Amino acid sequence: MEEFYSERLIIRPSDVSMADALADYYTRNRAFFVQYEPTFLDIFYTADYQRKSLENEMKNMENSASLYYYFYLKEDPDTIIGTISFSRLRKEPYRSTIFGYNLDEKMQGHGYCTEACKACIDHVLANYNVHRIDARAMVTNEKSQKVLERLGFVKEGTERQSIRIGGKFRDHYTYGFINEDY
Repeated sequence: MEEFYSERLIIRPSDVSMADALADYYTRNRAFFVQYEPTFLDIFYTADYQRKSLENEMKNMENSASLYYYFYLKEDPDTIIGTISFSRLRKEPYRSTIFGYNLDEKMQGHGYCTEACKACIDHVLANYNVHRIDARAMVTNEKSQKVLERLGFVKEGTERQSIRIGGKFRDHYTYGFINEDY
């Protein structure tokens, strides 16, 4: 798989060569992400752990089981500013996937997440025969909800106590995106 571009961003699929940059990304955002993502052990923040994780991601991508992308500013092509995943790519009769993303705390408020997500969704719809994309946003994460709504996702309901964040199961809104061109 090759990298692709949006107006301001470079979007790259998983590659073990980005392990150091990915460990740096998670380390510098650790305190910020703890309010929105599951708690990880200290080993998660090491390049060795990220290298193994990237190897697994690459295997999943080769099998079209899941897709993982990392995005960078064009003017800083060595620093990861966000991640995007399409997990559990399901074949017939579903033709669906679960969409997730995060963005560097210091990069928020510039439209980078929406831009990268749009480019990745367009790429996945054009190349992977997906009819439906599911997503979740914690009920207190208004920024994430706005990203999904700007992308054309429709809020479909609430998943009560669905994901453990900060030691407590948190409610999440569920969203769906339908590929009308399927």
